[in-house]
Amino acid sequence: MFATAFRPRREVNTVMQIPLSQIVPCPYQPRKLINRQALEDLAENIKENGILQPLTATRLSDGRYQLIAGHRRLLAATKAGLETVPVILLDKTEEEVAVLAVIENLQREDLNFFEQAMAIQSLMTNLNLTQAAVGQKLSLSQPAVANKLKLLQFSKEQQMKILAFNLSERHARAISRLPAEKQDKALDYIIRNNLNVSATDRYVNSLLAPKEKHKQTVKVNIKDIRIFSNTIAKAVKIMQTAGINAGCQQTEDDTAIRWQITVPKI
Repeated sequence: MFATAFRPRREVNTVMQIPLSQIVPCPYQPRKLINRQALEDLAENIKENGILQPLTATRLSDGRYQLIAGHRRLLAATKAGLETVPVILLDKTEEEVAVLAVIENLQREDLNFFEQAMAIQSLMTNLNLTQAAVGQKLSLSQPAVANKLKLLQFSKEQQMKILAFNLSERHARAISRLPAEKQDKALDYIIRNNLNVSATDRYVNSLLAPKEKHKQTVKVNIKDIRIFSNTIAKAVKIMQTAGINAGCQQTEDDTAIRWQITVPKI
């Protein structure tokens, strides 16, 4: 069940100064990694210029305010020592808050693709939605949602390495096609050789392609042919020694050597 929001009509869609102590962080906030230096810079900017873009929240039944958008601004305002922040109050249910929080963050360029995938998964879990249903709410196709969620198969260590070496989402999707036991080795190879997306796709395809078994070819030289000839002659000689009137005639042209062996019927 979702919590009941209490929203006096006079507050809706208005900007209010709300004490930081009354603002509850959004439980559907997908952002997990915060750039400390960027946060410090934002806090310094807020000290000098204030918050230029108000946060967004909805009022809960207990009188507190649940944040919808503005997670970094709230953290920076706290660092800057502000007691209140400007907030636009919206008339939204908790389900609507969950969807808006994810949409707002999916539109941000600095939200990495693993955080986007976690946000979508959280939305599906909390609202009990299928991939198709969550895609409809976020204006994404079902295959696009599936591709995002597939990224969560990577371990935390793999995710950190992919982000640390600035690999793209397309790099990650290509690597995710591999069996789990091959992913670490492939990831190291891609990083070591600085492969772009196209090269990564080709490399992954080569790992997925069944290896052809090459037939061993036997090269025959003149020395081998002489051995074969001697073996045939020796066989005929053995038959003759045994009293069999066997004969062997050899002919040769530009393309082949032919042996005609004659053994009389007894």
